[in-house]
Amino acid sequence: MLKISFQILILLFTFPGIAQQSLTIAGEYSKDYSKTVLDYQRDYLYKFYYQKVGGTDELINGRDYIPYYSRAKLKPLLLDEKKRTASIILNGRRYNDLSLEYDTFLDEVIYSDSNKVINDGLFKIALNKDPVDGFSLYFGQDSLIFRHFKSEDVKKSNLPEGFYEIVYSGASKFIIKHQSFVLVMEGIEEYIYTPADYVMVGDVFSRIKSSKGFIKLFGEKSEKIRQFIRTNNVNIRKADKKQIASVLKYYDSLIASEKQNI
Repeated sequence: MLKISFQILILLFTFPGIAQQSLTIAGEYSKDYSKTVLDYQRDYLYKFYYQKVGGTDELINGRDYIPYYSRAKLKPLLLDEKKRTASIILNGRRYNDLSLEYDTFLDEVIYSDSNKVINDGLFKIALNKDPVDGFSLYFGQDSLIFRHFKSEDVKKSNLPEGFYEIVYSGASKFIIKHQSFVLVMEGIEEYIYTPADYVMVGDVFSRIKSSKGFIKLFGEKSEKIRQFIRTNNVNIRKADKKQIASVLKYYDSLIASEKQNI
């Protein structure tokens, strides 16, 4: 009975409806009403999960995550078949050795704990975004470090809000937006992974769309960047993130050397 009631409550208050997950309320009270719904979700999760699994857990701050892609072969979870460990920063506090997943379609961080089982199943929480400063996924020799670009960052970066992987952060910067879009194939919704690469050479981020456009971003250093790319056989359209980062590191070295000679 408790399980059924819980499912009904989730459908009423938290089910994302695939692409649209935020509740839109018109009128002057929309902000307060939305806050009330979020508070209700959080309070209910606290009561429900704490009664079931015992103890306290500051990471239970969000809504029950319902997998909506069960029929899909192409799922929206980033590198879902690879083993990983993870960490997260919530309101400035770091939590290590976690089980986290990243939904590239909904732009959500999913938290679960294998030591806590409810109704013979592993619970998953889609964490509220606001408290999340960033998170990291560790895959053997590769680490993906994500930062939450919030409203204040958007004004500076010329990017939509959301989670971005920070690949390189020097004088110039390189980030990746891991994202996917839905495509109906043979009556089944498949989630096509389409990451977007952005670099900052100056004040704002620009998306990498072509080799020519990428090289133009470097202004008076464009010719030297072109030579570096040719010498190192870097195909910008097919380059991996390490190769793109190597180009930016080279550019930063040129700028640093120029400043030293002034």
